[in-house]
Amino acid sequence: MATHIIANSTKDISLIDEMDVSLIKQTMDKIAAFQAVVQQTLRREHDYGVIPGTLKPTLLKPGGEKICMMLGVNPEYEMMDHVQDYERGFFAYIIRCTLKKGTKNVAQGLGNCNSYEKKYRWINSDYIPAGIESEKVRQFIDKYGRLKYKIPNPDPWDLSNTILKIAKKRAFIDAVLQVASLSEIFTQDLEEMQDFIKQEELISAELMPPKEAAAIKINFGKYKNRTLKEIYKEDPKYFEWIALNSKDEMIKKACEVMKEAAQIKEVQE
Repeated sequence: MATHIIANSTKDISLIDEMDVSLIKQTMDKIAAFQAVVQQTLRREHDYGVIPGTLKPTLLKPGGEKICMMLGVNPEYEMMDHVQDYERGFFAYIIRCTLKKGTKNVAQGLGNCNSYEKKYRWINSDYIPAGIESEKVRQFIDKYGRLKYKIPNPDPWDLSNTILKIAKKRAFIDAVLQVASLSEIFTQDLEEMQDFIKQEELISAELMPPKEAAAIKINFGKYKNRTLKEIYKEDPKYFEWIALNSKDEMIKKACEVMKEAAQIKEVQE
């Protein structure tokens, strides 16, 4: 055992002795310069996203594509493994992405996705549909103070192509982050989270009845944790300000729903 450790140590020292330190320093300087260019060039909320509570911004697919264009590299994909069980509604893919410059491999990344991930296995619902077993239902209070239910996705078969694309995107981002040590400044862990959250909220907003809109609570300002109905009654001017200036699309939509309902009521009266 001791002999093995000494042999490895000697080999490591030999590798260091063979290095041209000046060339290494030049390479490290170039990496730092490229990282700076990337940070200055990419656009927030388009090429990368910033999610509160995370240490690094998340590199998005458009940002990864721009980085590939800067470097003159192109992605190639290979299916490493997959499961397509249409009877159970389970789909899983493992993809390898290779970034190539001509015939030379620059970096490789792996990505996988499957239909048992939370965002594909479950969907949010305002009620428990008939025929759904209670032990398969999870209830929760969303950030707007509304009672919601997570139920099993009734159509997992529709997700096969989506899951394949997500696996490819994860493999691509994984490969890109290896180029010029970009993992120092970006992460991919929350790659799709923002899009998923926004999509869920917009779908929910489109189906929102006036009563639910009125019960939504805001999480900012002097009326924090108060419902839109309470604000509408106590401070109509502030309600209008929220309707025009809120950065939360769900809250803006709720204000629209309430205003439309109020107009209808006035006409009927």
